[in-house]
Amino acid sequence: MSYKLEVAFGPANELLNSLHTYLCKKFYKKTDLGSEWARQTEQKLNKTLASALAETEISAEWKLMYLLLHLCPHKENAERFLAWFERMTAGDMYELLAPYMSSFPGELGAIRDRWLSLLSEWNRQYFVGTDPKLLEWLSEDAASRRARIGTLPPDALAEQITNGLYFEPGAECEKLVLSPQYHFQPANIIYTFGGLTVCQYAVDGSYDDLADEPSRRLYRQLRSLSEKSRLRILRYLNAGPRSFTEIVRYIGISKGITDLSRESPCL
Repeated sequence: MSYKLEVAFGPANELLNSLHTYLCKKFYKKTDLGSEWARQTEQKLNKTLASALAETEISAEWKLMYLLLHLCPHKENAERFLAWFERMTAGDMYELLAPYMSSFPGELGAIRDRWLSLLSEWNRQYFVGTDPKLLEWLSEDAASRRARIGTLPPDALAEQITNGLYFEPGAECEKLVLSPQYHFQPANIIYTFGGLTVCQYAVDGSYDDLADEPSRRLYRQLRSLSEKSRLRILRYLNAGPRSFTEIVRYIGISKGITDLSRESPCL
């Protein structure tokens, strides 16, 4: 058993990914862009939008936006996606989403109005200033990954593209759509809708790495290793595979802390 693998990208993807990153307030310090990016971005926003986003959380409503993005025929720029979204009536949205969802988080017309307003202002005040080289870099990454479809089984290729995520074939994963993203590195953004899974995967590297500076990947690895417990775990694993219980016993700290040490998004 296998699933259908698709690699797709349009600038509208990164419109959502950038706002997703800004809304994940507790995750700022774990992203490559960090808290400083969030602070600088807030300074670009007017008070009305900044206040609205400060009160907005990642929710089931936001999850709908990624399904709508997947189903939208116009991802080639943010403006066309937003224009398409604005034309959608509540009935249109229901018909489009119903094959993928058995329940909805609220009145679809109100959801459309709320997120259309936030996304439109986010696009105008932040995303429109995105470096075109970034979007070209993401588009090129998607094209190179797409060219590899068929060279490996879908699950093996998906694992390579996502740097280690394994999507098991089965009834819960009949189609996997992968899209490259920059803002939420090094994590991935994953949502499932019935047999459809959409994953915005972190591209390994950066479009703006400088020749005389360490890459973001190297910096991330060095930052991960700066924690003493992680260094002890790596030294312990050097002798061979160990179970989680063996690692906990050897390190002598709680299971929760050990779990964080080994599952840091930076590793």
